[in-house]
Formats: sequence, C-alpha cells, structure tokens
Amino acid sequence: MPRYFFDISDGSDFRDLDGSECPDLAAAQIEAVRYSAEVLREMPERFWNAESWTMTVSDHNREHLFTLKFAVDPVPAESLVCSAG
Repeated sequence: MPRYFFDISDGSDFRDLDGSECPDLAAAQIEAVRYSAEVLREMPERFWNAESWTMTVSDHNREHLFTLKFAVDPVPAESLVCSAG
C-alpha cells in the first residue's frame, strides 16, 4: 500500500517522519482533511497565533502532491460593532 506524508507548517515546520499508508490518492486526500481537523481541534491556539497554516501531502518519494491551506482573514477592529439591545 502506498505511503503518504502529511507535513504541517504554521510558522514552524512539523515533518511527518513516519507517513501513513493509504490505498490511493483519494484516500490520502480524505485523510489530509481528517488529520487537519484533528490537529486544529486539539491545538486551536496554534492556528490563531499563525498567519497561515498548511498541510503539504507528498508521496513515498516526498514528491509534493497537494497542499491544504488555512488562513484567517480578520475583520478590521473598527468594523466590529456591539450594540446593546
């Protein structure tokens, strides 16, 4: 079964040293989304403290296949209005 690597970068690089076996690219794509959700759920402060967060997926030869990108596009503070009801 092919091995895929799921490397994360959020200002610091976290290389997947072991990789995961997936039957094919479609399964690796699903795993990338699931793994991203797990990491974001477990460490949300890392996401909010970074300008962007990416997961790069590569094959057994470390050839880049695709990248998932997560970013915050903040609303300017002056446009945030709180009104008392």
